[in-house]
Amino acid sequence: MAITGTKVKTNTSNKNWFINHCKIVEIEQIDSQYNDCSIRLKYEDVDSGYNYTAFINQNFEKDNNGIVTGLKYPDDVNTLYLAANADLNVSDVGEVNVETLIGKEVAVLNYKSTGKYKNATWGVVSSLDKTDELGKRFMDQVAKGYPKNYMQPDTSA
Repeated sequence: MAITGTKVKTNTSNKNWFINHCKIVEIEQIDSQYNDCSIRLKYEDVDSGYNYTAFINQNFEKDNNGIVTGLKYPDDVNTLYLAANADLNVSDVGEVNVETLIGKEVAVLNYKSTGKYKNATWGVVSSLDKTDELGKRFMDQVAKGYPKNYMQPDTSA
């Protein structure tokens, strides 16, 4: 007999996240009680047509009159515009030119979640040619304990 026993499939990658090639189909800046700027994005997976929704939050540096002078760390809105190869413009009152991102393609990271939904979309994106850096940045955050709802892979198998 050439085969004896069964082979158990194992997760060789040992990660609970994946990166998708997505197109931004909807985007709007919404009010937030926690951040100066909150942007809701709806992505469509280019390969499967599946839709993802994510929020990117940003706080601003302001002068004594409340006029926006810069972005505070982490500058995830700037990262979004860099990934989409678009120019970021922020008004004095913190309004972002979100409409320029419609139709742009970016790399989006989704991960298995311990929360209400099985999967979650990370609020950081990258350009399509820098997906390795996106994965590394995500794992660096996981090592620091973020996102809190990330489901660690089962290493017992």
